[in-house]
Amino acid sequence: MNLPDKIQRKEATGETLLQAPGHESYLIYIRAIVADLASKIGFDEHEVAKIEIAVDEACSNVVKHAYAGGQEWRWQHGDPEIRLDVRTEGDCLVIEITDHGQRFDFANYRPAEIDGHLREMVSGGYGIPIMRRFMDEVQYSSNDQTGNTLRLVKYLKKQ
Repeated sequence: MNLPDKIQRKEATGETLLQAPGHESYLIYIRAIVADLASKIGFDEHEVAKIEIAVDEACSNVVKHAYAGGQEWRWQHGDPEIRLDVRTEGDCLVIEITDHGQRFDFANYRPAEIDGHLREMVSGGYGIPIMRRFMDEVQYSSNDQTGNTLRLVKYLKKQ
């Protein structure tokens, strides 16, 4: 896949670093890269799809919420950016998604009841429940030096 000039990709043994503008038009590239890496590691199609959806939800939340208009960002650069560190650690895939946008109170977030949302056909509010269902670990941290980091982990189950 040919990447736009604004996406930087660096490869090392077992690790890929991506930097992309924090704009929704770049999410398709992020999804494709992560799906390709997950497949190469040995995840089956079903698990690759789950990883791809979880990463897309996470990055979409960064674009829609962390870098929302009118928010005060803690970053001195002019343009929003999403950074991904995708690597293997033992028998798992670790994806760390970092931004310098608005903080999120992840610890106190309580998603709406999904079944009710679906019955009422409410859009939005599914991202974190999807991430938690599709990934084995979901952790969030934030500080002024490193920004906001969402850590997604998926274990490679031996067949």
